[in-house]
Amino acid sequence: MNKLKSTLTALLLLIAVSAQAQETIEKSFTGVSSIRLTTASGNGSIVKGTSDEVKVTLKYTYDEEDYRPEFDQRGSRLIIEEKFRRSRNMRGYSEWTLEVPDGLELDFKTGSGNIDIEGLEIEIQASSGSGNIDIIEVKGQARVNTGSGNIELDRVDGEVSANTGSGSIRISDVNGDANLNTGSGNIKGGVIEGALSLNTGSGNIQIKDATITGRSSLNTGSGNAILELGAELNDDISLSTGSGSAVLDFNGQKIEGEFTMKAQDKDDIRAPFDFDEQYGDDDDDDGWRRSRSRGYTKEAKVGNKDIRIKISTGSGRAEVKG
Repeated sequence: MNKLKSTLTALLLLIAVSAQAQETIEKSFTGVSSIRLTTASGNGSIVKGTSDEVKVTLKYTYDEEDYRPEFDQRGSRLIIEEKFRRSRNMRGYSEWTLEVPDGLELDFKTGSGNIDIEGLEIEIQASSGSGNIDIIEVKGQARVNTGSGNIELDRVDGEVSANTGSGSIRISDVNGDANLNTGSGNIKGGVIEGALSLNTGSGNIQIKDATITGRSSLNTGSGNAILELGAELNDDISLSTGSGSAVLDFNGQKIEGEFTMKAQDKDDIRAPFDFDEQYGDDDDDDGWRRSRSRGYTKEAKVGNKDIRIKISTGSGRAEVKG
């Protein structure tokens, strides 16, 4: 009896393994200038190819009766999609690798997979429902979105726009304007040149060695907003937080501009220069003057630059460092 049970168990395991056996599909396409890749939950890696062809490698373990990848080239546009005959109780996975030449446009959507793009000159639009997105050593505009994964932007030469619902964003060595948003994660990084728009609902923002080339803002609902400059500041900027500290570190650069700084307590407003005016009541039109119960404001004009610098916190420090 035990021998029969063991035999049945082994047979069931063999059937399960066979059902999950990995299959591979390899295809090549020429004359492609744009790609749209749509997967249900598959991970995808986009890397630099060695020719003008687009080479696609798909590895999957789905049952072939339920899973059907489709490849459709319409002129210079390549459309790749995953199709399923059943919508529930699907077991298996898929892994996509695309080797592509420089100069393409890529639109990559996955329901829950990870997206990795590396070593290319390419225009990117990528989104995942819950996976991570890594854009590394890329030249070109990148617009990426994930519902609950993390985003990494490293060595990107071009404008970047990134959004995640509950993950963190890490950015480093980026030359281009950056528009970054996360619902509840952190935004951290450094060596950035461009105009910055950084927002998080409840995380910290910490950027080092930043060269600001346009009007910029850093905003967090309940974390710290800390910016360290890597070059002279020549554009308007605002740092604000609901319950953390807002700190602008000039890092040895010349301090100039029209400063408006706000905090709950006047001693929490700190700077290496004297203020021209400070008050705690009488609202003004732009909302910087608040009643004594809601906070203090200090203002100063430093140097000759006609730029506005606003630093605001609800319950932390508002600080300028030299």
